[in-house]
Amino acid sequence: MTKFPISFLALLFIASLTKAADVLVSTPQELKSAVAKAKPGDVILLKNKVWNDVQLVVSGKGTKEKPIWVKPENGDKVQISGKSNLKIGGEFIIIKGLHFKSGYSPKDHVVNFRIDNDNLANNCRITQFAIEDFSQPERFKGDSWVTLWGKNNRVDHCTFTNKLNAGPVIIAELNDERSQQNYHSIDSNYFNGRQRFGSNGGETIRIGVSRYSLTASKTQIVHNLFERCNGEVEIVSIKSGENNISFNTFVECEGSLVLRHGSKNVVQGNLFLGNNKPFTGGVRVINPGHHVFDNVFKDLKGTAFRSPLAVMNGVPNSLINRYYQVVDAKIERNTFINCEPSLFGTGKDAERTLSPQSVIFSKNLLVQPVKALYVDENKDGGIAIKDNALQGDLPTQEGFVNKKTTNVTINGISFPYLADYGAPLKKMKFVQKKDVGASWYQQEIKAVNTQPKIVKISAKESNSIQRAIAKLSDGDIIELTDTGFYSVDDEIIVDKSITIRAAAELKSKPILVNGSSKTLPAFITIDNGATLKVSGIAFKGAYGSGGDVRCGIRSTELPMNKPYKAFIDRCEFYDYNEGSFAGFKGSKSTLADSLVITNSLFRNISGTGINLAEERDDKGIYGAEYTVVKNCVFTNILGSAINVYRGGNDESTLGPFVTIENCTINEVDNREQGSALRLLGAQYARVLHTNFVNSGQGGRSLEFREFRWDDILVDHCNFYQSGKVDTYYNKALGKQIFEIKPEFVNIKEFNFNLKDGSALSSKTKAAGGVGASL
Repeated sequence: MTKFPISFLALLFIASLTKAADVLVSTPQELKSAVAKAKPGDVILLKNKVWNDVQLVVSGKGTKEKPIWVKPENGDKVQISGKSNLKIGGEFIIIKGLHFKSGYSPKDHVVNFRIDNDNLANNCRITQFAIEDFSQPERFKGDSWVTLWGKNNRVDHCTFTNKLNAGPVIIAELNDERSQQNYHSIDSNYFNGRQRFGSNGGETIRIGVSRYSLTASKTQIVHNLFERCNGEVEIVSIKSGENNISFNTFVECEGSLVLRHGSKNVVQGNLFLGNNKPFTGGVRVINPGHHVFDNVFKDLKGTAFRSPLAVMNGVPNSLINRYYQVVDAKIERNTFINCEPSLFGTGKDAERTLSPQSVIFSKNLLVQPVKALYVDENKDGGIAIKDNALQGDLPTQEGFVNKKTTNVTINGISFPYLADYGAPLKKMKFVQKKDVGASWYQQEIKAVNTQPKIVKISAKESNSIQRAIAKLSDGDIIELTDTGFYSVDDEIIVDKSITIRAAAELKSKPILVNGSSKTLPAFITIDNGATLKVSGIAFKGAYGSGGDVRCGIRSTELPMNKPYKAFIDRCEFYDYNEGSFAGFKGSKSTLADSLVITNSLFRNISGTGINLAEERDDKGIYGAEYTVVKNCVFTNILGSAINVYRGGNDESTLGPFVTIENCTINEVDNREQGSALRLLGAQYARVLHTNFVNSGQGGRSLEFREFRWDDILVDHCNFYQSGKVDTYYNKALGKQIFEIKPEFVNIKEFNFNLKDGSALSSKTKAAGGVGASL
């Protein structure tokens, strides 16, 4: 019989007691208890199922050598759905493989690195996560998908897909010293798109807030891929000091990496690929002491705040949430390829009057720059431009020398290269998609309906339209087969992408009317994220003894987080008999990606023809990104033909974009101080080839409220016995403006085509004519 020393047996016994354990859990309560009891090195396994409506709490204490693990029972992931979230507290915990999908957090953030104010997470990590389709149903209800507290936490190899509601995808909070100088790492993640939010609050990452911006965060954001992150102007918003934002790749992002507050941040080795897409930006610099070097900016077409490089003017005696002066910044050894010019003195206006000072721009390489090598709004010597290289067709300026480059290929992309200027490309690697994000994640590809179904509905089947829609798939078509009245008893709700059209062979339009005694909010209401195409239909707001209809078409008043689209062609809207009624209305808190109205007639309306002015809080919010109205007639309207409103002085968004072409505005808004067209806050507006007749006589034909950088133009228009064009900077009017009495074919039959050979027709024909032709 073999005898073991007592000491050896004791060691075996102790080892058995300290061996790491695997614990399988299937409920939030079991998870919370298991982690709380876990010893360093223990592994908590999440049962392989869909965890629905769960608030998970993970709080324990591992060690650096033996962290506590929480991961799926088997496979790469476990799905978290419904009203769910995760709170992490304690030390040295690693959580792996959670897939948040088809839900939202009922309160607080989706993943929060603290249990409460007394239990922050330190030295903890989430990895191989994916979060998608997990936004609040109401887009202005804010949260973040990951909020970092404590110190030395890491978010890596995660995939974040298209957050829809207010709030950044990731936030690092700095509320007290326990979370300052935190050394967090946000690395190797894939930020897979973010649609335009239409307001401030659409950042992808934010580090700090203005209140704590004089504090060092020392967070690193490295080796991430940002692809089409278009939420707002600040894709990455740095509001603290001494952070490191390096070796990331930004692809077709309509915004910039912005050093918004804080000082002494480092921006190194990033790649910004615009692919010649509009609004694609690079780096914007505010505050002192930053170092921007070894970056590559390629094919970026953003301007102003979205310039490839924007160095801003500051505000004298700036409040902490405004703009500190840029001083002692170094911008060195960057490569700019086929980009819009860098802009020094960005945002210069009556408030931002402090020019950048002691800024060094040197050893940079510019290849085929567009329009200019750079623009300096101040020209006071605050920018030291010296020893840079240029290859291109533009003439050399002081501070540049002509050079001929060679090429370096990285990840299949060819880059111009010089050993002594620009980014050190031969030493650099750029992020590839295969190296970032959750390795197991594959985005679902939605099937395209290539054979749309057509459902024909007669007038006597009017009230079956809603039932028919319920059975349709995206891309299907409802066709109205009769002329005359389609009498409906309730609003028709469109919650998918469909077409409602008149049959092609009809000689007159089907007319929607209210067949009930109750007031309807609209004939058609567009729901969250839906697309409506409607053509050849009339919408009559008052009919017989039936109840009123407030709008022909509107967006829902229910919570919305996905933009809708509406395409309206050859339609007619008339007999809306109250001042709050409209032909089309964008409801508050909803956003149209595109509203396109063509070849249509709006008449006899006591309210507004097209109402996109429900956002009245003056926070920069607006109702439609792109509004296009072409070849339409507006006549006998008490309010404005088109009312677009974006109030406040927010600078984070691009829209609204408004294009009005070949329209006729006749007898519209002749009230005292009225406006036939109100385009307040439109950042891009084109009013072209439009005929204003007997409109805006008590005030304005056209009213703008623009900022100095807004792009607005009114040209090839006729103003006959109509009000003024009211703009703040008086720069809107083009050279082809007429005041000629129009001769219409037949006003009584709403034929506002110009008579051939009439004075206005002859005068404007060569330039494309004015007014609508229906």
